[in-house]
Amino acid sequence: MSSVALPPLRADLEYCVVVRGNDSLRGRARWLVFCALAAVSLGLALAFAAAGAWPVLPYSILEIAVFGLAFHWCERRAGDWERLTVAGDSVLVEQAAGSRRERREFNRYWLRVEVERAGFGRSPRVILRGGGTTWEFGKRLPVGKLLAVARELRQLTGMR
Repeated sequence: MSSVALPPLRADLEYCVVVRGNDSLRGRARWLVFCALAAVSLGLALAFAAAGAWPVLPYSILEIAVFGLAFHWCERRAGDWERLTVAGDSVLVEQAAGSRRERREFNRYWLRVEVERAGFGRSPRVILRGGGTTWEFGKRLPVGKLLAVARELRQLTGMR
């Protein structure tokens, strides 16, 4: 799979944050790992089947199918990204998830940056509100970095 290119940035850029998931295994390497795991699992299952424990074989095939679905899901999400850009009088937020692309533009000085505190089993969330639109930013960011982005954004926008 080739890397998905981000749209170009504005010339009057002041602040930009790009969020991507950790894609430690690129497309071809990911499928090589899958094939190696599938070969080991199927090889062991065939050895047990040859020894008379044939019920192991269907479970091994089920295991390989579940691994295949998990690897396919990782492949589809490998190119997902989010970008927040402060340039001029606007704050532009863009997101790509699978084949879906979304983009919102907020007035820089009317933007409210809200941090919803963490609840039981839930991380804090950064919500951007302005012009009747809301947007959650940074779902994939670690908590410390997410809160740092919220502080920076509050300093750069009208919300002090």
